Amino acid sequence: MIAFPAFFGRLHLIFLHLPIGFLLLAGALALYGVWKKTYVYRPALDLTVGLGALAAIVAASSGWLLARSGGYEEAILTRHQWLGIASAALAITTWLLRRSRWYLPALATAVGMVSATGHFGGSLTHGEGYLFQKTENEMLATGVPENTTAYEAIVHPILQQKCVSCHNPGKKKGGLLLNTPEHILLGGKHGPVIVAGLPDSSELMRRILLPGHDDDHMPPKGKRQLTPDEIEVLKRWIAEGADFSMPAAQLQDGNGASAAKAGVSFPPVQADPAAPGALDALRQNRISVMPLGENLPWLAVSAAGKKDLDAVGMELLKKNGKQIIHLDLSHSNTSDPMLAILKDLPHLTRLNLSGTAVTNEGLQNLTVLPFLEYLNLSNTSIGDEAVETLVKLPALRSLYVWNSGITPVALERLRTQLPNLRMDAGAPADSTAAPLQLRPPKILFARNIFEDTVHVALDFPFKTVSLFYTLDQASPTTQSSRYKGEPLVFDQSTTLRAIAAKEGWENSSIVQASFVKRKWTPQSATLLVPPSPKYPGLGANSLTDGKIGETHTDKNFLGFEGEHLTAVLDFGETIDFQRLSVHYAENNGSWIFAPHGLQVWTSGDGKNWKPCIRARYPAPAAMQENKAGILSETAPMPVKTRYLKVTVENLLKNPKWHSAAGKKCWVFVDEILVE
Repeated sequence: MIAFPAFFGRLHLIFLHLPIGFLLLAGALALYGVWKKTYVYRPALDLTVGLGALAAIVAASSGWLLARSGGYEEAILTRHQWLGIASAALAITTWLLRRSRWYLPALATAVGMVSATGHFGGSLTHGEGYLFQKTENEMLATGVPENTTAYEAIVHPILQQKCVSCHNPGKKKGGLLLNTPEHILLGGKHGPVIVAGLPDSSELMRRILLPGHDDDHMPPKGKRQLTPDEIEVLKRWIAEGADFSMPAAQLQDGNGASAAKAGVSFPPVQADPAAPGALDALRQNRISVMPLGENLPWLAVSAAGKKDLDAVGMELLKKNGKQIIHLDLSHSNTSDPMLAILKDLPHLTRLNLSGTAVTNEGLQNLTVLPFLEYLNLSNTSIGDEAVETLVKLPALRSLYVWNSGITPVALERLRTQLPNLRMDAGAPADSTAAPLQLRPPKILFARNIFEDTVHVALDFPFKTVSLFYTLDQASPTTQSSRYKGEPLVFDQSTTLRAIAAKEGWENSSIVQASFVKRKWTPQSATLLVPPSPKYPGLGANSLTDGKIGETHTDKNFLGFEGEHLTAVLDFGETIDFQRLSVHYAENNGSWIFAPHGLQVWTSGDGKNWKPCIRARYPAPAAMQENKAGILSETAPMPVKTRYLKVTVENLLKNPKWHSAAGKKCWVFVDEILVE
């Protein structure tokens, strides 16, 4: 059940319009009264100002509660929040001054203040500069400048209009930003959203293609949805490597139209265009139809979610059968008898039957489709007998059968017979109900940077749930150390990772926290090579400010692309140096790798350096878990020194197994600590 404060905070999205409407109406009444030199509307003006003041109080209060939920860019949020409070205070003041000569000036100021507040509120939800962004029609009217990349001309405008309102620096939903190439590659709290070359494996496309009623569908219900053209644009761009430097011409057809048309696979046959009246009849029957190109006969048709498909609708599909190459019947009332219509749709290349009542028997109608490349049978009751039908589809390249009745053995047989088929089977089918996942435990501590020892506790509301943890950055399992209820005491730099587990329940997700020991704080730090301007953090100060993050999206991290991090630390006096720790982030899908090596030199004058520590770490042989971690190295013997020069070595290039092998990769560091 949602707590009342959280519920009231979410109502801010409704309340915020009330003070704007009331105060703007009051301003209009005041202007009309001044123009006509009449006081006849003064009672209505006073009432409107009073209602505006009351609404401003409610909107500011709910907004303050909503801000506590996080996920918004701090600077814009702060401006919007204080302007909202000031607007409420000014609206109240205006109403109190309704009998004085300052009434109208105060009202004018209140109108200006609430307008500014609304502007910054819009920036939070739609991104900075949204007010002056070009519309889709304006961008098309200006054309695509020569040498413009496909991302700039085609992909970015789609994301800007349909996705950035929830994934911008002001409102970072799911820890994901989609406003720049760097942020897109960085991914969100659930990892990368794009897998170059594999649109069907990319989280971005998965969420876009989910049914509209699914909680994970993006954009959310109520927001402007992507058109079939726009979906095909993104799909083809990812399929061609998600290359941000790809020329726009590569994603455009000969007419300069959207990339969708060039990205669609057309059957190698000729067909006459459909009659306009036939298309109108489909639309009148609430069946979506989209031409797949100018001067092309091919159509994409969708009856997704339509629960009243009948003989009339099927007859309309039949009339356009030779032109339809994409058909989406997902989550409709489509059943086996209805699939008999497929013989009248001989040119289909894509068919979506997800969430329908089709069975193995109805699936036999697919054998009349020689060009079918894509088939979605997710959430259906088809079984192993369907394999006999599927192997008879010569063009089939993509198959989705997760949460269906096909067993792993049958899928393996299908994979053997169709080695070029790309299948998404999801988790194996299970006749029992899937166990619910436990919530993760809480890690309780007073500080995570310490000088002597730190006490850390794990907490979970139910004592019957067991907690397990690791201290070596390995993923915890039920075979790891069991937490016994007493606080853990750390006297060395450590990363604690923990899970909750109970028989009959799915283990919780991993929760982690880093605890770093520091004895000496540098007086100053200098970077010999600046970080990338994309991830500058706070410059050298990020390495010594005592603030550490647990994900690569935290602003404390400095990012270095294709080069090492080298910093000089000056302690202002001679210290006894024994140990050095580096806190880093890792997200291989976003090309961020753990440090490949660590070197430390000591100096008494900052000019003459002596090597002290040299450590190398193996390159990963496969994709690693997204996490933050600590590298700690001890000096061979204690050294008296004033200066330390530290090099955190970058892997420099993505390894051979990576989807972007050979391209420059990143190293992310946010703190260097010295004992």
